Amino acid sequence: MNPKTKYYQVFGLSDNASKTEIRSAYRKLAMQYHPDKNPDPKAHSLFVDLTEAYHILLNDNYRHVPVPVTRREKSESDRIREAQDRLKSQQFREQYEQDRFFRKLTTGRSWRVFRGFAVVSALLALLLLIDPFLPSHFEEHVVQSYSSIYNGMDHSDIRYIHTENNLNMFIENPHPNILSSDPYISVERSWLFRNPTQVWYRNLFFKHKYAVDFSAVNLYPAVPILFLFPAFTVFYRRQSYAFSIVYYFSKYIVSACVVYFLLSQQRWLHLLTFGFV
Repeated sequence: MNPKTKYYQVFGLSDNASKTEIRSAYRKLAMQYHPDKNPDPKAHSLFVDLTEAYHILLNDNYRHVPVPVTRREKSESDRIREAQDRLKSQQFREQYEQDRFFRKLTTGRSWRVFRGFAVVSALLALLLLIDPFLPSHFEEHVVQSYSSIYNGMDHSDIRYIHTENNLNMFIENPHPNILSSDPYISVERSWLFRNPTQVWYRNLFFKHKYAVDFSAVNLYPAVPILFLFPAFTVFYRRQSYAFSIVYYFSKYIVSACVVYFLLSQQRWLHLLTFGFV
């Protein structure tokens, strides 16, 4: 373990922080906790810690010399006052740790990457919101395999089908004899992301359309709202537990959903070609 780690932690920096980053963090915190700027009596103690950490990290020859304290008898009032001072000091340091944790979340390379992801995720949400209102694609597919009938999201009967073009989807309320003799279907898909919206089945006796279950269209607008969480996190940016929860939820859960959404059914390719491929 790096013996200077605790000094880096005073500034909320990692062990590989550059001297420029140390100077920048010191200037910012010194302005906040300097006794001339901060009337809190405990600010002086934190300012001393900041100054000591600054000199140790930038000057290998620096040695801290503790100030000797003379021993004397303490009265009961002195002990009470010292206990109160320790409590205030603890509260002040806890607030300082919260400030440092918040700065760590909202500064540096990780935060810049998160803001970039928030922009991409918000753009995807916007495109998902307008995609159902764009013209549809109609594609002819041949069903290669299908499952038995079971319950869907809204307690309707659904059937999972797989086509020769590797299109997988669930259709709602399928006819009992569908696909048993004629595997040819027509699939209506959204323009931009090619999300299946309806399946048309025709044979000699009837023609019928079936809705698609378990899809981005079926969950509209829940998926776009989910993708807006990172942008909301950047906009909200408050020093609170709620912000931390939303931040980590957006960073790990929403990002995983975005990656899965783009990779499944080659949506990334449809998006790059504006729905023409």
